[in-house]
Amino acid sequence: MKFILADDSTPFSTFFRTEDDQPAYRTGVIAKNRLSGGSTVTIHKLPLGQGAKIKPEQSSGDLWNVKAHELATFKIRGWHPDEFEVNGKAFTEKEFFKKSGLGWYGRDRIWAGPDGGEYRWKMGDSKPELYLNDKEKTLVAKFHREHSGFLGIHEKRPACLEIFGGPHPEALVDMIVITFVYMEKNRADREEQSKKMARGNLKTGVENFVG
Repeated sequence: MKFILADDSTPFSTFFRTEDDQPAYRTGVIAKNRLSGGSTVTIHKLPLGQGAKIKPEQSSGDLWNVKAHELATFKIRGWHPDEFEVNGKAFTEKEFFKKSGLGWYGRDRIWAGPDGGEYRWKMGDSKPELYLNDKEKTLVAKFHREHSGFLGIHEKRPACLEIFGGPHPEALVDMIVITFVYMEKNRADREEQSKKMARGNLKTGVENFVG
């Protein structure tokens, strides 16, 4: 199973579509706190089988005559624990995830699936991967980033979230998408903060040198 992202988009502001171009999920950043660096992201689910098709380049907006419902909202709060709401039920970050390990791109997140399994997102350098958190460490899902096909080095390919095995319960697929979007927004915010700190340090260094 693959969910393909709109061209030139991010996982937290896009449409996820099936391989036959049916829209399945819509994500969007609805609020951002400049002071804390936190943000609020919503995920809407668009039930399949409505006869809708979506163009690869469409990453936002409503679709004509297509029903959707809010599946999840999460708030990345910067200095405070993150907050989640899934299918109308609120969770604290500690209730939703367990953190494990240390890494440049953040800590792994472990969560309980609706099927009773325990799952672990490993951040990695650019391709987050989801495993069953057991002895076998079975690969469940993986994010493939977009390739532009520049200079023929790579074949042009849109970004996609690939879920292996199955068929999986619909509730589990929803949770995989929700947790994936959260992991990628968390990564993006972390990288943005690091760049701001680097720019600030560079500016301070230049001022000290000139002064």
